[in-house]
Amino acid sequence: MTATDSITIRKASSSDLSLLFNLSRISYVENYADHWNDGGLEWYLEKVYGWDGLKLDLVDPAISYFIAFVNEEAAGFIKLRFDSNLPGYPSTNAMEVEKIYFRLPFKGKGIGKKLMAVALLEAKRLRKEIIWLAVIDTNRHAIEFYKKVGFELHEKTALDIPYFKEELKGMWRMKLKVEKVNS
Repeated sequence: MTATDSITIRKASSSDLSLLFNLSRISYVENYADHWNDGGLEWYLEKVYGWDGLKLDLVDPAISYFIAFVNEEAAGFIKLRFDSNLPGYPSTNAMEVEKIYFRLPFKGKGIGKKLMAVALLEAKRLRKEIIWLAVIDTNRHAIEFYKKVGFELHEKTALDIPYFKEELKGMWRMKLKVEKVNS
C-alpha cells in the first residue's frame, strides 16, 4: 500500500452477497485455516459463511456488515451484531464486533482502525454503552490491536465448537466503554 492508496468503507447490502461470500471465505482461510482439525474448516465456512446464512444476515436489522476497499479492491470486513449480550451488561446496551477480518495483503495498513471507527459511530448512533468482542487468547497481535483502540479485557471464556484445535479454544471477551471514546 502506498500513500496514494485510498481506503473506503461502505455498508454492505443484499446486492453485496456474492462479494461478501467470497471475501469472508478468502480472508478467513488466509488467516485461520491452520486452526482446524480435519473437516472442520469446510464445516465452519458453510456454517458461518454459507450463501444462505450470509443472505439472511444481510437483511437482518440486528446485523450490519461494512466492507473495506483499498483502491476499490475488497480488502476486509466487519460484522456488527446489535443488542448482543455481554455478561454484566443488558443486551440492549451492548453491541458486538462479531467478525473483523482482512485479506493478508492488506493487514497492518490501517483498515482495522477505520473499521473500528465505523463500529464506534454505529454504537454512538444506537446509544450503546459497550462494544465487545471475543478473541482467541493466543492471538497476541489482535489483542494488542484491540487494546490500542481502547478495549480492555473483560473475562476469559472458551470456544465451544467442534473441529477447532483444543489448544486454540481459549478466548478473551474484551469490552470498550463507548462514553470513554473521544467523539
